[in-house]
This record gives sequence, C-alpha cells and structure tokens, in this order.
Amino acid sequence: MKKKQTFNIHLPDTISEQIDDIENVVDNFLSNFKYLENLELDDLTNEENLELDLTRLSEEFNQISQVYGKLRQEYGVLNFHGNELYTRNTLTGLKLGLVTGKLERAKSIWGTQLALDYDAAKELIQYFFDRYLKKSEDDD
Repeated sequence: MKKKQTFNIHLPDTISEQIDDIENVVDNFLSNFKYLENLELDDLTNEENLELDLTRLSEEFNQISQVYGKLRQEYGVLNFHGNELYTRNTLTGLKLGLVTGKLERAKSIWGTQLALDYDAAKELIQYFFDRYLKKSEDDD
C-alpha cells in the first residue's frame, strides 16, 4: 500500500497573528501553488526587478481599471435610462389602470346619477394612455 505524502506549511507567528482566517490563506496558497512553484527566489529577493515589475503591473492595472470604469459608467447610464423608462411607464400604467377601475366602480355604484360624463372620462384616460405609454401623437 502506498503511503500518502503529507506536507506542512509553517507560518511565522508574526504573520499568523495578523491573519483572521488561516484556512482561507492556506486554501488560496494551495489553489495558486502551480503559479508559485514557477517563481524563482532570486526574482523575489531582487528589489530592482520587483520595482520594475510593480511599475509595469501598476500601469497595466490602471489602464484596465480606466477601461473597466468607462464600461461600467456607460452600462450605468444605459441601465438607468432603461429602469427610469420602465418605472415611469409602469407607474403611469398603474395610475391610469386605477383611475379606470375607480371610474368603472363609480359607474356601477351610481349608474345614471354619476355627476360626470362617463364616456368623456374614458376618452380622457385613453388619451393619457396613448400619450404617455404608447407615445402616440395627436392627429388633430
């Protein structure tokens, strides 16, 4: 039977005291080990190489961040206009529907004693429906 190989990861107390979730750090370390094993110790300890890499990566990160920021801004503007239009149309439709419902209820309760012209009120509601929801232009 083959014996399973075990590994130990030793972290100094000064590092482990600053970390709240050691298990998360170890999980990240193990998931990124394939990238870490290709690093050379000399590259990590040479400060000049690190500074050059940091400068290059910072510039690249800034460019990507600017592009990402512009895309998010454009998405936000488009999404805002879409939501605003949807909300406005929904509220207008709900209000006109409620007015229509109240008008029909009033007609059913009072019948001919209703103090307003039922057909004229329906035409007015239909006018606002066409104007605000269907964006129809007046023919007259």
